[in-house]
Amino acid sequence: MPSLSPRLARLSFLLALLPALAHAQGVDEPLPTVAPLHEDWVLVLGLIASTGPEYPGAQRQGIGVTPGFFLRYKRLTVTNRSGFAPRTTDNVVRGLGLDLSSSDHFKSSLGLRFDGGRKASSNAAYAGLGDIEPTVRARVAGTWQLDRGWRVVASWSIDAFGRGGGNYGDLGFARDLRRSAHTNWSWGANVSFGGDRYMQTYFGITPEQSARSGYAEYKPHAGLREIGAFANVRSDLTSRWVLLGGVGVTRLMGPAAASPLTQKRNGWSASAGLAWRF
Repeated sequence: MPSLSPRLARLSFLLALLPALAHAQGVDEPLPTVAPLHEDWVLVLGLIASTGPEYPGAQRQGIGVTPGFFLRYKRLTVTNRSGFAPRTTDNVVRGLGLDLSSSDHFKSSLGLRFDGGRKASSNAAYAGLGDIEPTVRARVAGTWQLDRGWRVVASWSIDAFGRGGGNYGDLGFARDLRRSAHTNWSWGANVSFGGDRYMQTYFGITPEQSARSGYAEYKPHAGLREIGAFANVRSDLTSRWVLLGGVGVTRLMGPAAASPLTQKRNGWSASAGLAWRF
């Protein structure tokens, strides 16, 4: 396995150290139950600054500041950012979501989100590959809540319009902890995998694309896409102002790692933001 870059190694060390620090500080208590500001709905608005690879496997990092919003009305949610939610224990992903079932130990949900595909003009690495058509993705997910703040999450996403985006899934675990009366954080890891069509669309090179771009032909099969680890923190500054932050590391695996488009298998990301809860 290639050695990690110094920056990625430091982030990996931080992620590995966090659970030990939590245990040493005695934060193994269950998360407090926070009463919502409104009975049927919650609205959160904010700004998030983030950095991460320009695309999965890219050498260069991208940096941006984007608005974030989260709206829940009873069992319906809509948000423009994954993880942008009023509680660390909410497993919220970008798009429109519907809670199908909810109990103390298991939650299931359906989701829809717009997938903008990929523009060949969006990055020099895509020159000659053509565009990937936009589509709508449908997602089914389940969350198993275990003892002492542990949870397991699994999901499967499909290209609902059949425009060549293919299917992929995720499986992961997380632990939610309380550091103080106003600060909660979580850490965990996940693995993602893709079907034949997904891998070919996003990591493969057809003969026509090879002739136009200069990349070698590549026909990947279904398999692992990446593994990753993360740590997120949320601090309630007041009853309405919320401070958010997180770091993560990833490593492309299997067919994704072998793609001619992959310049760097290891990646890292970080984000920080401030939100207002209505």
